[in-house]
Amino acid sequence: MSILEDNSTIIAISSGLKNAAIGIIRISGDNAIRLLSQVFIPNNPKVNIINSKGYRVYYGKLQKGEEIIDEVIVTIFRKPMSYTGEEVVEISCHGNLILMQKIVEMFISMGCRLAKPGEFTLRAILNKKIDLPKAIAVRDIIESSTEQMLRLSLKNLTGSFSKRINLIKDRLIYWIPWIEALIDFPEEDIPDINLEDLKTEILSIIREIENIISNYEISKMYREGIDTVIVGKPNVGKSTLFNYLYGQERVIISDIPGTTRDIITEYINFNGVVLKIHDTAGFRKTADKIEKIGIEKAKEAMEKAQLVFLVIEYQSFDDNDKEVIYSIKNDKKLMIIINKIDKEKNFEKIREFEKEILEFVIKIFPQNNFEILSCSVKQNINLDELKNKLPKIIGLLKSEEIILIDNFQYEILKKILFSLNKCIQDFNLPVEIIAINLREALNSITELTGENISDVVIDNMLSRFCIGK
Repeated sequence: MSILEDNSTIIAISSGLKNAAIGIIRISGDNAIRLLSQVFIPNNPKVNIINSKGYRVYYGKLQKGEEIIDEVIVTIFRKPMSYTGEEVVEISCHGNLILMQKIVEMFISMGCRLAKPGEFTLRAILNKKIDLPKAIAVRDIIESSTEQMLRLSLKNLTGSFSKRINLIKDRLIYWIPWIEALIDFPEEDIPDINLEDLKTEILSIIREIENIISNYEISKMYREGIDTVIVGKPNVGKSTLFNYLYGQERVIISDIPGTTRDIITEYINFNGVVLKIHDTAGFRKTADKIEKIGIEKAKEAMEKAQLVFLVIEYQSFDDNDKEVIYSIKNDKKLMIIINKIDKEKNFEKIREFEKEILEFVIKIFPQNNFEILSCSVKQNINLDELKNKLPKIIGLLKSEEIILIDNFQYEILKKILFSLNKCIQDFNLPVEIIAINLREALNSITELTGENISDVVIDNMLSRFCIGK
């Protein structure tokens, strides 16, 4: 049976699979309250669980036969005023994982089924409690690893993305029935469509969708982190920079060249941006076979990275540094860190050194693909400026300009765009062709909103949800 057709009463632990002070178990379905009444003994003997109104909280015991399983608080939600739109029970118990699993197994033995990942949210979509973009926002809230990502996810939960998509849907719905009526009922007195107005409208919708799609790469950066590598010659301060970004000492720092032999990788939340950052061996000519392997690994990491931190020691810009710059593809983002300026008192000399590097780099890299920062990582001089320069070089937008979209939404938006562009390409063909393309675009939009939900949509969207949500 398809998950879309299954109306079983489902159960899962919703508070995470680990010991905690409190655990929450969620049950949803037509039999949720009836099953609870068979094992829950309220502390107040006057309470009748079966006849309980929604939005009520009761204290009592879960008991099966003579065995008291736990003292709990239960919250009852009557349909349709619940998260899923069904009868829902939430049991707050002691947060021991063995105990919670015992409660779940008890309800399964009584006829519940263990919920699949995201199945509570799926039922909320099917019962029109939320739409698909808001469901994805729920998942993003759970997965958010930075405050910025959380803020953007909450923005989508309040309907930012849904509103834009529904406005596009409404604009298509205005035209499609009109065109189809002209095709199906030519003998009726239906006003003709101004095709130039229709073409203008379609082009406007295409621009709107292109604008939403343009957020995709930014969305990926917030969700998955930015693949980042720190490179440079030995002893220029790469590991010190890594430790600064990490927030504590993670890498051994030494004055001995070649200390870092292997790549060290960590996910770092730096100023609201997740960096998947790699500290690498220093670039230099060496006879040491192990160090050579480390340098080759560094080159491979640099090849894959989206963002490169090149650390250059003040007053030491040489052919080794230039060779590294030449080897960085100019479609990457380059952050040049001029380190160890703490002993230089002449500000103009620092600027002259910056200019020397700038004149070399600008011949290779587009102006908006690199930034230069003079600082002392060890002495924490001018490092706050990195928080301003990093979003600029990465190309991050202000949070109010971003609409988060994930890969599933991105692929459907591309389908919508394809259908609308096909409309424009076929505009000189019979109007029936335009109607077919517009209808395909509308069908894709309903797939995006969850009005036209399928097992394929579920596999793509809900697979990343946790069980219990």
